[in-house]
Amino acid sequence: MTRVFLLALLLSGAANLVCSIRLLRELAAAGVKVHFFEIRWQVHKHLPAYRKLTRERSGRVGLPYYGYIGSGIALVVSAALLLWSL
Repeated sequence: MTRVFLLALLLSGAANLVCSIRLLRELAAAGVKVHFFEIRWQVHKHLPAYRKLTRERSGRVGLPYYGYIGSGIALVVSAALLLWSL
């Protein structure tokens, strides 16, 4: 069971990385100043700006917003389950 939790941790981490890159690329294309080092450490700082931007453009919040939040929750849960299974 430990391998399943480890695999879930790795997959949710990869999904979180992809969502954060998509989110920050879209913000950078819209003219929001995004530094290189914010790709992984400061993504949560830009979440309200991304939500506002996508709501203004399409009337709905973009998918990477929910993907980032969901994969972050999955990261915490799978890490807790992995530690519990050891």
